[in-house]
Amino acid sequence: MTFSKVLALASFALIAGTAPGWAADWGSVKDMGGGVPVPVPAPAPVPTFDADSDWYVGLAIGANISQNATIKDTDRDYLGDTTSGVWARDAGNIGTSPIFGLNFGRYITPSLRAEIAIDYTPDAQISRDDRLGYAVHPSGFDFATGTVVTNDYAVTRTDTVKLARTTGLINLLYDIPTGTRFTPYIGGGVGFTWRSLRRSYSENYACIGTCSPDAAPSTGSPISGSSSKQQLDFAAAVQAGIAYNITDQIVWDNGWQMLWEANSIESSAPSASGENTIVYKDSTLQQFRSGIRIRFD
Repeated sequence: MTFSKVLALASFALIAGTAPGWAADWGSVKDMGGGVPVPVPAPAPVPTFDADSDWYVGLAIGANISQNATIKDTDRDYLGDTTSGVWARDAGNIGTSPIFGLNFGRYITPSLRAEIAIDYTPDAQISRDDRLGYAVHPSGFDFATGTVVTNDYAVTRTDTVKLARTTGLINLLYDIPTGTRFTPYIGGGVGFTWRSLRRSYSENYACIGTCSPDAAPSTGSPISGSSSKQQLDFAAAVQAGIAYNITDQIVWDNGWQMLWEANSIESSAPSASGENTIVYKDSTLQQFRSGIRIRFD
């Protein structure tokens, strides 16, 4: 046997011996032609309540839509006919006034949340007097002069009274699950109302009959000035509304609130009658607001 034949046979034997190893390394024809394995779907995550991610802060704007309050003006007891003016407004004539709100809260459970809400309402006019009228004091006989006095005075007065308020409430609210992005809610709260009554006035009066110095001078010096009074009182409210989840973190909130304020607040100013007092009391307000709540960790 020649050397070339021996070399050829040795090469064939080497190839035959190593072929199974190659097959193991490269895979069989069956392996190379098989489909791509399909992964088993992972189970859907179960929602869990994480208190650390359920704080929120919100901003809102709105309006006092109506007010049910008693407003007294003592000048109605002595002033006669007027040619113009509004005097103390009835509560239904006060009109709407804006609200600017801020709230900060936390979900106690997935449906129950507690919050601190601060609302500010700038000056709303509750009285505006632009009038020309007359004041009548008791008539009688002036023994000093020996004359009968009528004590009638012509009065020209401008008087404006405005009321501003800041309310702070601790609210407890319940979100009603619906399985959708819409979430109705109800709740209530207690806290305080800080009311500020600001007043500016001016008045001129003169005797138009026979007047006694004991009633008022025949021609009064112009009365003018301004005053401000602040008062802190108890407040309580009930709320209802509906929220829309724009994203998991951003909520659009639209709500109604009925706010009750305890006690009365009043302002007094000098006038031809001696003193004029405006009293605002027994107030219940219907309010609407719309805003955004943002949840965060």
